[in-house]
Amino acid sequence: MTLKEKRIVASGLGCLNGLLTPLVFMVMWNWFIVKIGAPQINYWLSFGIILAADLIIMMPSQINDKVLNDDVEYRYKLNILSTVSIITTMILALIVHLFVG
Repeated sequence: MTLKEKRIVASGLGCLNGLLTPLVFMVMWNWFIVKIGAPQINYWLSFGIILAADLIIMMPSQINDKVLNDDVEYRYKLNILSTVSIITTMILALIVHLFVG
């Protein structure tokens, strides 16, 4: 795979991860946290919570030098790992939900 193709795939997966993360968070919140008395949330509230958490967690001093240098190989591998992690989390949450439900 060429560097240009990796850059395109990394960007696409980054966008997909940005849309999938709030969806998975919302579903897991509504499956598990609502059971202990919290209100249900929708996709956009979930998106806002994720953005707020990212703002708190991601400090400029913690930004990796490889990201600043636009290391395509690093972003490619990181985005693939992130996508697999998000999908795995959703599958495990579904399994737990089926047993708890």
